[in-house]
Amino acid sequence: MKTFKERRKHERYIINKQPTLLLSPITVLSYGVLDISYSGLAFVYAGWENWPKKEIMLDIIDENFYMEDIPIHVIGDVKIDDGSKTLKVLRRCGIKFNGLKDNQKAILRQYIENVAAN
Repeated sequence: MKTFKERRKHERYIINKQPTLLLSPITVLSYGVLDISYSGLAFVYAGWENWPKKEIMLDIIDENFYMEDIPIHVIGDVKIDDGSKTLKVLRRCGIKFNGLKDNQKAILRQYIENVAAN
């Protein structure tokens, strides 16, 4: 069995609630954030997206939080095989934050403290 070397620089935190994600220029119906770190996050969504290869901006919105214009790169996007025969296609997307400003880092830190499962 092949083992993989952990390449993440920051610990991932499991989210205990499900914020909505909006990507610009692409709008995504997200089924929630799976995990988040100070360098990126992963979320599940419905669709067949063809993500741009260039940097795009992300907005995170939920009932008590809003952070906009987060520069990101998509680092992975895979179909999730849930075994169902429905027409809905679920995908897992991993993104990396790029060049966060100091105020965005502070907001992100506060967000992680508020939503990460204990």
